[in-house]
Amino acid sequence: MFHVQNLYYLGPDGSNSHNAVIKFLNICKPDITNKIPQKSIKFALKELEQDKNSIAVLPIENSIEGLVRETIDNFVKINDLSVKIQGELALPIKHILMAKSSNINEIKKIYSHPQAFAQCSKYLYEKFPYVELKEVSSTSYAAEKVSFDNDNTIAAIANETCSDIFGLNILATDINDEKDNQTRFYILGRTPIEKNNKNKTAVMISPKVNRAGALCDILQILAKYNINLSYIDSRPSKRHLGEYLFFMELDGLEEDTEIKSALKELNEYAEFLKILGSFSIYS
Repeated sequence: MFHVQNLYYLGPDGSNSHNAVIKFLNICKPDITNKIPQKSIKFALKELEQDKNSIAVLPIENSIEGLVRETIDNFVKINDLSVKIQGELALPIKHILMAKSSNINEIKKIYSHPQAFAQCSKYLYEKFPYVELKEVSSTSYAAEKVSFDNDNTIAAIANETCSDIFGLNILATDINDEKDNQTRFYILGRTPIEKNNKNKTAVMISPKVNRAGALCDILQILAKYNINLSYIDSRPSKRHLGEYLFFMELDGLEEDTEIKSALKELNEYAEFLKILGSFSIYS
């Protein structure tokens, strides 16, 4: 068990991030004094950077929609190199349509997070082709907004916990297009969590030269040391159009001989290499 003063997450209560926090607390049993919801991922990461005695639980990837760009882009900007990915856990996601009204035919506007809309796009196209979709910062905020509004023609897409917290009627369940829908969450902070036997190391890398075959060179180095690349995505460098950083997750810990050797060689090859964390997966 470890102790930190504050835990930040994307709120309000009832969000998928909040449910991930509950799962994290049950698995790792940290001693947390305060659990503090934030209005956005960016705000949560700003608090984490400024607060030396804190951790954050934030989404990194959805099995349907892919990388949560707000998390990785803002995490990489953190200047405090002691802030690392300390762990990962996955949470099944089930989207529910909820409202004050109990009549689904009354709905004229639906609030939710952009990822939730994308994950329910087929359902929305078939059932609500002419309904206005309004994006907000989180699914739980969508439910909260509907609960405090006197308009019975608005609804929210969120999880079942939100319907209980905000006293909303469930109009439709399991509306996500893909039923095996999961989101991965990172536990971010300065306090290492006890490792288990399922480990990863996350890095951000930019080749020295932007040329054909640059990514292939990176992959060949990993293959040379028999390292499995479990995830890769590209992010704009924000310096020049067409120039990218590669976000990668490698199977194994930073201290493993193969990972250590590969990172040393990649560092010589790269213009930019940042080790984002070496961590375990918690089921």
